[in-house]
Amino acid sequence: MSLTAALNTAVTGLATIQTQTSVVSANIANAQNANYTRKTVQLTTPTAGGEPQAALVAAVTRATVPEFLQDYYDAMADYGQLSVSADRARALAEALGADDTSGGQTTLESMLTNFEEALKSLEATPEDTSLKALVVQRGEELAGEINRMAGLRSSLQTQAYDDIGTGLETLNEASKNIAKLNAQIVSQKAAGYPTGDLEDLRDAEVTKISGLVGVRTVTSETGVMTVYTDSGTQLAGSRAQTFSYDATTNTISNGNGDNVTAGFRTGSLRANVNYLDTSAAALANSDGNVGTLEKFFNQLDSLAQNIADVVNTAYGSNFFNYTAGDAAGTLEVDGSFVADPTTLDATVMGDVQQAMRNTTLTAAQVNPAGDPNGLSVSNVTIFGLASGIMAYNARQTSENETNRDTAESLMSTVEQKFRNLTGVNVDDELAQLTMLQNNYAALAQIMNAINEMFDQVIAIGS
Repeated sequence: MSLTAALNTAVTGLATIQTQTSVVSANIANAQNANYTRKTVQLTTPTAGGEPQAALVAAVTRATVPEFLQDYYDAMADYGQLSVSADRARALAEALGADDTSGGQTTLESMLTNFEEALKSLEATPEDTSLKALVVQRGEELAGEINRMAGLRSSLQTQAYDDIGTGLETLNEASKNIAKLNAQIVSQKAAGYPTGDLEDLRDAEVTKISGLVGVRTVTSETGVMTVYTDSGTQLAGSRAQTFSYDATTNTISNGNGDNVTAGFRTGSLRANVNYLDTSAAALANSDGNVGTLEKFFNQLDSLAQNIADVVNTAYGSNFFNYTAGDAAGTLEVDGSFVADPTTLDATVMGDVQQAMRNTTLTAAQVNPAGDPNGLSVSNVTIFGLASGIMAYNARQTSENETNRDTAESLMSTVEQKFRNLTGVNVDDELAQLTMLQNNYAALAQIMNAINEMFDQVIAIGS
């Protein structure tokens, strides 16, 4: 090999080592970046005249494990859906007081008991005007508590509406970013430049989406990644889709106005849509996370109506005035005697109290066909109905939170496996860096030796 060829080989080797060093340094610098994947320099060794030449950089690739990445997206969607369902169920349980694990009565159950005890007291002393006033007071407190919970519908709906709105904003923005990154990747790839860092940024945008809705990705040879929901609705590709939500119809539409709600099968957006669903199919669904809000208020409505029916039948006229409503039925103590409790008929208080304790409600009374509420209890009294509502919502909360925790654990496990396979091991990178430094030093010495030989040749020639 001539001195010139040897020098060219050494220079090429130094350039290759410089690229490798730059890649390893970037790996170390991004070791704590969750959205970064390890980059590796792929080398090729050309030959000339049958002799191997200095290694050249063929490509800079990133560590990818597509099957684990897809598993991570799926786990994110499951966790997103179950997390929202758990939050919504807990909010309803807290409204009822059904989240209290102390074993005591909830506020509603306590007020129902207080009303019954006031009836028994007045039965024992029917001439006591103050006890008549107490019966009315306890009745008003019971009605007020039911009405308070019935009045929560607007705020609970708004929370879900806001969540959907925020989620779609994130989805639309991420989709735009994916389309922009697709264009940059295609350009870089066509020019022969590495695209790994841009692909990392694109994956980070897909990850933002994956908790909102389950996703599938397909990448073309040119580098364009097309992102779909797990049921086939396109989200982003060369162009980004834009989605909006109609609270009136509880539907998600694309930019063309097409209803694509069915395409959002999993994820937090689906959880909120299910929660707000008031359709007949949703209310007939045995899944407590479908039609959740409507079922909750139908349960309150059933309680209000049955209290009024049982008490008023035993009283012989209206003690409570029940009015059906959009949220849940309202309950009010009959105004004809509220102003003057002395007009209350104290002689039937025992009958009212006994009716509350002994009148059994049929399945149709507990869960009316016209306003399904998900309750499966029957042959219970008013007290049993109240307890059934508490138990239903407490159970729903517990199951959702257990499922959410399981999904979170699975998501963390899959993510950790993915990071182990694609992330940066600083010790390995430092070892690689040390080796490159040694190689660089060796090549530098070779270049110095060649320079000295050139100097000697020049000196001989002169």
